[in-house]
Amino acid sequence: MNLNKNTYQTILKATAIFGGVQVSSIIISIIRSKFLAILIGPSGYGIFSLLNSTIELIRTLTGFGLETSGVKKIVEAKATKNNQLLIENTSLLVRLGIITGIAGTTISIILSPLLSKFSFGNAEMTVAFLLISISILFKQITSSNNAIFQGLSELKLLAKSNLYGNVFGLLFTLPFYYYFHIKAIVPSIILTSFIHFIISFFYFKKLSLKKVKIENIDSIRKGKEILFFGGLLTISSFLPLLSNYLIQIFINKLSGLEVVGVFSVGLIIINSYVGIVFNAMSTEYYPRLVKEISNKEKLIESINKQAIFTLLLITPIIILFLWWMPFIIKILFSTSFLNVIPFITWAIVAMIFKSVSWSFGMVIIAKADAKLFIKTALIFNTIYLLLCYFGYAFYGLEGLGLAFLLYFFIHLIGVLIVVKWQYEISLSNRLFILLLKSISITGLALLAFYLDRFWIKNGMFLFALILGFILFYNEIGNQFSVISSFKKYLNKRGK
Repeated sequence: MNLNKNTYQTILKATAIFGGVQVSSIIISIIRSKFLAILIGPSGYGIFSLLNSTIELIRTLTGFGLETSGVKKIVEAKATKNNQLLIENTSLLVRLGIITGIAGTTISIILSPLLSKFSFGNAEMTVAFLLISISILFKQITSSNNAIFQGLSELKLLAKSNLYGNVFGLLFTLPFYYYFHIKAIVPSIILTSFIHFIISFFYFKKLSLKKVKIENIDSIRKGKEILFFGGLLTISSFLPLLSNYLIQIFINKLSGLEVVGVFSVGLIIINSYVGIVFNAMSTEYYPRLVKEISNKEKLIESINKQAIFTLLLITPIIILFLWWMPFIIKILFSTSFLNVIPFITWAIVAMIFKSVSWSFGMVIIAKADAKLFIKTALIFNTIYLLLCYFGYAFYGLEGLGLAFLLYFFIHLIGVLIVVKWQYEISLSNRLFILLLKSISITGLALLAFYLDRFWIKNGMFLFALILGFILFYNEIGNQFSVISSFKKYLNKRGK
């Protein structure tokens, strides 16, 4: 495959913008996590995680995937260069965000007693669920605004909205935790969602978009395409959340809230701190795939380049986390969470496989092939749930980590088979070779993790890290000057 440097530059630019935001968000998250670890402990984290997971389940189920289907609708309208259609679609998406948010909040209020009993085994958290139900409305409106930012390629506004939402969310909620400890969990969840909503609304106003008045009934009628596609995607998005939620319930019944808190911390590290790569790049990657969906040759090239970039970028990150894991957990949380290490050790290596399967799997969404997405999601999440169930039942947290590793390997094989069979898209020889090299380098770091001799252990980690950086530079750095690109970006930011 003839690698063109323009695609890498596009990916790097988006990664630089959102990577910077993600790093800032991670710093904020580190501060928040550190305070929460001290102020509410593992048990408090367990309560916080179950409340958040339950509300997110309701929001996902009632949200009709607007953050994904909405982006597609805006990108398509923008491509027609029909300004009136674009205005109508943005107004429609805002209205749908309000309607679905109200629906989610109402359902959560009605189901509060059941949610409390199912999540915690009693009705004591009914009032908590009643109160935090309003956060669904705030989050859903924020999601529809974010979809418009993304669809219009207003990535800087989206980045600022996310960044300042995290900053002010931290500043306003930490005093609650400091003075009220576990009792601060509910008001902090509400306040955080409200702050994100206010800041998102502020930056949305900067778009200066004209409004088209749409009645609620007309919104549903005109937005049936968005709702249908989003509804199908919702089922798929709902399944991973449901799987993790059920795993938390299972752990709670088997081992208690403290272990739920530890597992939740592991998910935060995997999905937020290591997952910075996916979060930073998905904002630019998905709209780009939608634009290139009709050009098969360009689409295949773009998917392979994205997979290569993601794979080579995440490899050194994995090595660093394996190397400094105990230190990182102590800094991010506290010594009370060190027993999460057996889980993270294996789960973090699984990100090698996820980096490729994520890049290829996104094409199913870009093609709006929701039925295929649902079928694959049902199969994959069933496998995931069974692996995690038996992994934890037999080997505890380390078994969960091994389940993650095995699952993402199966997921990669499955996704490659599906996209080859359905779209005739396959990974390039270059990507296959780089994947094998990344697996070998990560395997070396994993071996070093289990060694006891200080100098041999750290020497192997350093050697693996150098190999990871060399692999990245030889593949990506040869296409253009990485340092020069970052300097240009920083100079622009400084003006």
